[in-house]
This record gives sequence, structure tokens and C-alpha cells, in this order.
Amino acid sequence: MELKTRFSTDTAHKAHQDTILASDVLPAGMKAPFDHAWGYLDAPGEMEYHKHNKEEVYFFFQGDGFVRIDGEEIPVTVGDVVRIPPDAMHTVVNRKHQKLLWAALWWPVTE
Repeated sequence: MELKTRFSTDTAHKAHQDTILASDVLPAGMKAPFDHAWGYLDAPGEMEYHKHNKEEVYFFFQGDGFVRIDGEEIPVTVGDVVRIPPDAMHTVVNRKHQKLLWAALWWPVTE
């Protein structure tokens, strides 16, 4: 049995106030202790600047861009992993006419 997914613009949907394309990272029906989504920008722009009370990490798979966390920009490229602290304002920025693809995982804050 093969359980795999792959990001495709054909099956992705608009998310974050229509600022990115997104789709599930894990195969349908697979249970995980976290939520997940692919994020995708293919032209200059940025994801909606937002925050939530969750632990979150971004894994970058394609392109070069920036993650802005509470006003500070961090350059990112393929292979980078960025932690987004709970309640921090954050976004992903693409300044080039290129594909920028990342996977986001997030889960409730536990003490």
C-alpha cells in the first residue's frame, strides 16, 4: 500500500485570506498529533500576517524567501526549518517570480 502526497497547484485551495495556496501535507485519513498544510507562493507577495496560540514550524522545500516574525525578517531557503513561537505575528514573503513551497506543522501549546 502506498500512502503519499505531493503538493500540486491543481488540487490546492486558497488560504489565509486568499494570500497563498495550501493543501494537506499528510495523506487523507492519517492521524497525527498536529495539524499540517503545504504553503505556496509563486510570485512576489506574502501570506496574511497573523498569529495564533499554537506551536508551529515551517520546513522549506523550494525557493528562497523570508519569514517575518514580530517584525523581524529571516531569510529562508531549501532545507531551512523555522520555529514560529506561540502568539507571534508571522508571515512568509516571496520577493521573486519563483515558486516558494513550505510545509507547516502546528499543535496546541502544552505546559
